[in-house]
Amino acid sequence: MNCCRFLSLILTLAMVLLLRTACGQAESSGEIRSETVDSSQWKTMEDVFPFKETGDYQEAYSEAKYVVVFTADGVYYRAVAELSEDVSKTLWTIDFEDEDRDQKIKDLIGPLDIASLDNLSEQMPSQEELNKLVGKTGQELFDDGWTYWYYNLEDMEAGMYYGYYQYAVRFAYDGEPMVNSDDFDFYASFKDLPVKSVTCEGVGDAAGLE
Repeated sequence: MNCCRFLSLILTLAMVLLLRTACGQAESSGEIRSETVDSSQWKTMEDVFPFKETGDYQEAYSEAKYVVVFTADGVYYRAVAELSEDVSKTLWTIDFEDEDRDQKIKDLIGPLDIASLDNLSEQMPSQEELNKLVGKTGQELFDDGWTYWYYNLEDMEAGMYYGYYQYAVRFAYDGEPMVNSDDFDFYASFKDLPVKSVTCEGVGDAAGLE
């Protein structure tokens, strides 16, 4: 599969957040009930697809996997289905401009077994764990896979992604104020700065596929 095509898909789908009121339990019929959900009853992707209409929702797929991230009763989950070669080929032929695209995907992916289901809210790192990062340099974070999506030079704070979560990371700095510019290089400018504090702000781009 063309790498650029895959990256373009992920970036496009990561922007798709449907902000709706979260509630209830998903049933195979596609109906939602205002009751506490029982995730142990979710067996196929059809069981979690109704939550696409009830809260923050992300999706992404590769040739081998289809991923959805959603909320149920205020809890974030990540469900993964494995794709057979035939299903994968059919999925990639569904046009983004097709007005029936969503239904075609539901019909195709819905019957697939959920290969893995993660409770992302439950796995969120504690503040105690994050405090262990204080004193590390920006470069140490970057080398470990942390990436940024915004920075604030006034507060020396950056919004960063790591794993399934996003964080507010503040850096210690007592030099001359940094000046933002079109060619400002965040990684080069922050690589030697020690971390002052790290706060988890919730789930980030959790549908991404490695």
